[in-house]
Amino acid sequence: MKHCGWFLNTIFVGALLTALPQTQNIHAQETAETLHSLARKFNAPSDEYRPFVWWHWMGSNFSKYGITKDLEAMKNAGIGGATIFNLASAVQETHAPTKNNPWPHQTYRSPEYWDALRFTAAEAKRLGLKLGIQNSPGYATSGGPWISEEQGMQTLVSNRKKITGNQWINARIEKPELPVYGGYGTTRKRATFYKDVAVMAVPVKADVSASEILDISDRMDASGTLNWQAPEGEWTIYRIGHAPTMANPHPLPDDIIGKTLEVDKMSREANTYYWQEMIDPLLVHLKEYIGNTFTFVHIDSYEAGSQHWTPSFRNEFIRRKGYDPLPWIALRYSIGKRSDIDLFNADYRFVINRLFIDNGWAVARDMIHKAGLQLYWEPYSGQFDQYESVSLSDVPMDEFWTGGSGKIGQTTFSAAKYYGKRIVAAEAFTGRPEISKYTEDPAFLKRSADGSFVSGVNWMFLHHWVHQPFDDKYQPGMGMGWWGTHFGRHQTWIKPGKAFFTYLARCQMLLQQGTYVNSKEGIIHRKTPEADIFFVINQDTKIKKTYAFPVKGRTPELWDAYSGTIHQTTHWRTQSDLTHIDLNLAPNQSMFVIFPHRKSTYNILPEIEVLTETPLPITGEWNILFEPKLEKPFTKVFPALVDFGKQDDAALKYFSGTAKYEKSINIVPETLDKNKRIVLDLGELHDIAELEINGQNAGVLWSPPYKINITPHLKSGENKIAVYITTNWANRLIGDEQHPPDFQWGTDRGEERGRAMKAYPDWFINNQPRPSQGRKTFNIWYYFRKNSPLQPAGLIGPVRILQQTLK
Repeated sequence: MKHCGWFLNTIFVGALLTALPQTQNIHAQETAETLHSLARKFNAPSDEYRPFVWWHWMGSNFSKYGITKDLEAMKNAGIGGATIFNLASAVQETHAPTKNNPWPHQTYRSPEYWDALRFTAAEAKRLGLKLGIQNSPGYATSGGPWISEEQGMQTLVSNRKKITGNQWINARIEKPELPVYGGYGTTRKRATFYKDVAVMAVPVKADVSASEILDISDRMDASGTLNWQAPEGEWTIYRIGHAPTMANPHPLPDDIIGKTLEVDKMSREANTYYWQEMIDPLLVHLKEYIGNTFTFVHIDSYEAGSQHWTPSFRNEFIRRKGYDPLPWIALRYSIGKRSDIDLFNADYRFVINRLFIDNGWAVARDMIHKAGLQLYWEPYSGQFDQYESVSLSDVPMDEFWTGGSGKIGQTTFSAAKYYGKRIVAAEAFTGRPEISKYTEDPAFLKRSADGSFVSGVNWMFLHHWVHQPFDDKYQPGMGMGWWGTHFGRHQTWIKPGKAFFTYLARCQMLLQQGTYVNSKEGIIHRKTPEADIFFVINQDTKIKKTYAFPVKGRTPELWDAYSGTIHQTTHWRTQSDLTHIDLNLAPNQSMFVIFPHRKSTYNILPEIEVLTETPLPITGEWNILFEPKLEKPFTKVFPALVDFGKQDDAALKYFSGTAKYEKSINIVPETLDKNKRIVLDLGELHDIAELEINGQNAGVLWSPPYKINITPHLKSGENKIAVYITTNWANRLIGDEQHPPDFQWGTDRGEERGRAMKAYPDWFINNQPRPSQGRKTFNIWYYFRKNSPLQPAGLIGPVRILQQTLK
């Protein structure tokens, strides 16, 4: 997870390519899937193509009860596995612990923790789910409470003293001031470890060169006293040493805040120690699950700040560049910017990059592999080359946030292509509190999902599925502080949301096949031995468009990942070396266009062409059964469809849950003829609809237009229609703010970002009735206020039957 506004030095790809062997591009590995097997799996993709989630365990708040329920909910929702993160009990930008946690003894890596992790692996195996873990506590980056200041990330520090030469100098040069880390999660703790590197004497003149700088390290004793016969002239003496940057992983579990450091990224010895301490306990406690159920270690986005030294740096620099860096470092201290210093800085960055990779990340990769695990990594934004780093990843990753186009960084994708990485994963739907506040739903998420697929993503790790350790009466329950998106078993729409997760799996299944060819605006092309696969998205308001594909002499097929169906099309023509296809795609609709190399052997539905369409409104009363998430069901009869959020009745305006709309319609026999079709158009709805016709499941609608063919489920005469509309949490959360809080407020970040619960109240800890009976929900971050605007909710319509005559 990368925070906005965090900028670090990076190495340009061009510098890397001078260090890489100039080989031909590696062909991406092929899968064993045939087009026939893909067609067979298209409606229900197999487990390996399902999206995964980031499963955040918040501080000491984990339980076996919640672990089982979370994992079972993942399985039922169509999730393939999870990455475990051990975070603070609540998070804003970084650490934001909630006080009075109910299980304070369940500290990071305590016996209770390992017992819970073993239980998790056993449950995941039972359910056929895969697991991995973020390598360090927190989500960034690589460190642990077993790392000392000496093993932490090092930087150069210096102190200087001006002297006049041509005399014997006996003077004390004080140690430099030691660092205080200013990055995310800092406790403002000052470093205590320090080691001298050198004492350098620099002539004070405008045109000084590195060759004139003297190394007088042997003239200073252990107390810092300099005894030196200084040559004639004015001199600046630099006492140069190294000390830890004090960078820490974040956001840390509460019990190790202030006790945890990032490992020295350039020291082979420190990295070997770090990764041994990280991996060995996994091998001990999860032995029987390693490599089958527990399969990978993750390194999240780099947020550890800069590092400028390691104990071996001087020797490594001389070995790689052929000259001593210390005179140049002293010269840089003395005069700052100059063309020859710029050249030195380039060499300096080059060596840092090589040490990060050779002594850091490559060591991690080798040790993870030796343990029988794979490395999943978001290799960007550090002092190391992102392009080369992709080669170390078994699964390279990037990220995208909600509210945008979904596009990932193209360096990750282009490097993955170069190194033959078939899978490009993404931390998906990371959400800021301004727009991801329990208001998000699949329709909102689809645009960024499709945009990420077009930019090269073919496997999503959903951010986030926070572990819910408490009784189910406490909902929405645990969150990741103010961050979203709110997947998880307490999400109102998680069960019908399986249709959305299945859509992602269908897309991932096809986009993982073969090799990447190219992409342009709104379209991506992959090629297998049996077909050319194109994924097309429409992200504007124009519906009917003609798309050109660089294929000729083959018949296209339309694979619709929303419905899981495969259709023929006749609306295509070949011109020159291109095939032009007319597609009718609603805004934010997508389609796979596949050109098989030979005639297909699987079932393809005939093309549907509508000659006439007669809309018939469904009017009259609606019987509605309301099933609130946290209250008793109730029934109401409405003369017409309404927006719940605009009603005066508090039970309606603050409703969150599922409302079952029931209606009977009469179907005359001639409308069910062979060349006829009946489509149900639900109009406007919030947020997701499940259909039941004559007692049969008729599908889920989770993105507009909310239309579906219901002909196979109909009969002549009376037909019973049930529409289950699930709304999001927002209105119920706003309703709760009409009542006094029965807990203490913590940090308030304003109306856009919300405010925290300071501590778990005693009534919660002791399982007593809550004092504020009007409050129904329970969570640790409150996005809304008493006057927050209510969200549209329910089936608003108009609902119509569309009687169609087909060609």
